[in-house]
Amino acid sequence: MVKRLEILNFSESSPQFCKVYVPDLSYHRLGIPQDFVKHFTGDLPYKSTITTPEKRSWHVELKEVDEHLYFQEGWQQFVHDNSLVFGDFLIFYYGGNAQFYTKIYGKNGCRKKVSEPPREIDKEITHPQDNQTIERRKSKRLAQGANGEGSAQKELCPTFSSATQERTRKEASKFVSEFPFFEVVMSPSYINKGLVNVPSSFHMYMEDRHGATLVVSDRSWPVQLSKTRVRFCHGWSTFCRENTLKVDDICVFELIEKNDVVLKVSIFRCPD
Repeated sequence: MVKRLEILNFSESSPQFCKVYVPDLSYHRLGIPQDFVKHFTGDLPYKSTITTPEKRSWHVELKEVDEHLYFQEGWQQFVHDNSLVFGDFLIFYYGGNAQFYTKIYGKNGCRKKVSEPPREIDKEITHPQDNQTIERRKSKRLAQGANGEGSAQKELCPTFSSATQERTRKEASKFVSEFPFFEVVMSPSYINKGLVNVPSSFHMYMEDRHGATLVVSDRSWPVQLSKTRVRFCHGWSTFCRENTLKVDDICVFELIEKNDVVLKVSIFRCPD
């Protein structure tokens, strides 16, 4: 339900986290980064309030699933009312008492301004601190990776022989990101056998996960993670085929969503 918020107690220095909207994963619920949960004090609230710069707000329930915290019931309404599309970038600022303030940016890098739909506005707001709470589990949620959030990790490419391969390698080496990422050079076995290994430096993000989502432009592909080794298996062949990957192409996998393991893939193609 959309409500009107009269006073905003948020600033750029408030605790914050960012999310990229991927419909296949983020339409029904949106994960809150584990490292961010430390900003909740005491028991986790049952409901939260999300407010936009237009002073519109939504009540969204918080739900804990397998040691991860999500915006769930009410999130779909937020998605619909703000016309979220693939690639929209959201910054959430936390003001305490389960109150969030969010700014939404489109793929063009400009902030989205969504007009208010024609509906009745309720001027009163119930405060999240009056809602139920859920038991807080601290053991795993606050654990951090060895290199921390946003550390970029690159798997070194093998030595190339031809001039075209060298140019491809140089182009890929210029890639930078605020998110963790790794590179893989497409070998014949990666293309033909339907398997690709994930570098050991990246295993910390993949442990105990059964699958991941690979994103290129506005499309996404689900892939399974092997139980015996950290590598992409079922679904990888489809990704290769539909993106016409060839030997010596370089793929950069950028972890834009840790909770659901969403990897944005940038492809550097080696000319024939």
